[in-house]
Amino acid sequence: MKYNFDEIIKRDNTRSVKYDLRIPLFGEQNVIPMWVADMDFATPSFILDDVKEQLSSAVMGYPIRDSGFENALKSWLEKRHSISIHHSWVKFSPGIVSALVVLIEAFTKKGDGILIQPPVYHPFIEVPLKHERRLILNPLKLENDKYCIDFEDFENKITESSMFILCNPHNPVGRSWTRDEMQKMAELCAKHDVLLVSDEIHSDLIFVPFKHESVLSLPKIQNLRQVTCFSPSKTFNLAGFFTSAVVIADPKMRQNYSETIQKWHMNSGNIFSQTSFVSAYEKGEEWLNQLLSYLSVNLDFTRDYLKQNIPNIKLIEPQATYLLWLDFRNLGMDDKTLRDFIIRKAGLGLSDGFTFGDGGSGFMRMNIACPKSVVETALKQLSEAIKAIREND
Repeated sequence: MKYNFDEIIKRDNTRSVKYDLRIPLFGEQNVIPMWVADMDFATPSFILDDVKEQLSSAVMGYPIRDSGFENALKSWLEKRHSISIHHSWVKFSPGIVSALVVLIEAFTKKGDGILIQPPVYHPFIEVPLKHERRLILNPLKLENDKYCIDFEDFENKITESSMFILCNPHNPVGRSWTRDEMQKMAELCAKHDVLLVSDEIHSDLIFVPFKHESVLSLPKIQNLRQVTCFSPSKTFNLAGFFTSAVVIADPKMRQNYSETIQKWHMNSGNIFSQTSFVSAYEKGEEWLNQLLSYLSVNLDFTRDYLKQNIPNIKLIEPQATYLLWLDFRNLGMDDKTLRDFIIRKAGLGLSDGFTFGDGGSGFMRMNIACPKSVVETALKQLSEAIKAIREND
């Protein structure tokens, strides 16, 4: 079946975070929203059909999760990433950020250090602080237009930490970490008895020729404590169903996680959570293949357009995700001026780089998981806004 990713779907007044919060977030209704990691493509029809079948049961009572939930993820990881897990390792979470809350409560205590690698997905910054943990920063280094890990700093900082939260692939810089990088980080965590929590929510969204290297695919590392988080929400545009999975091999850690999430009354999910989760992972491979091809076209167009028309905005070449990290520093604007320019002059709603922490100032994150015509319009508006600056100089 050929899927249509060119379709423009009207999302105004659908209680959409991406569209219906434009006034509070940007102060403008007419900006093109390209910020939050939420695709403008229709949720796959096979998932919606399965949800409709669930609806046909007529009674929306309390749901349970059966082994289909665990087995769906197990099979997907084997088929898509050659990762082998036992079905019993799979536990539920409403979302990855929710899982971080539970994991921090279950495996650290107030005042403990939690290592992160900014610029990084902002809940990695917010959640530890709100739970009275200390942030330990291992900033990524931008070298030759590519982000790298500062391993000397990593090893120094890991000794101050109880937990390391890894973004793999990395949001917002788009890195898909190599096996050597993963191995080195995991070995240092094991050496210093630091829990490695790997957020792999973007693991299905990898551009050719890159490959996802999961912490679960590494050779066994003695004394490594690890937790890995997955969800179909980004891959299949299912964020509204609030369904994710946490993979924990160690039985004692798994029990601790289960007791903690139950204590917080976060273990139930909604009646459609398993239906959508299983449908995505059992039926979604061809849809995903077509999605990745379409995203590659959008990426190629963006890269070429910037080079030809806006060369002073630099694309940090992504290896994964549909979130582009754009370097606006050549415009010479501070963050407030840049934000106002993007909103008022270019008519775009992007994610401010500074919200991702150290190293984010002067950057913007742009979501290209939308029809190509939208990307074209957005880049044209940006080009015209920058041209107007030059003409006024």
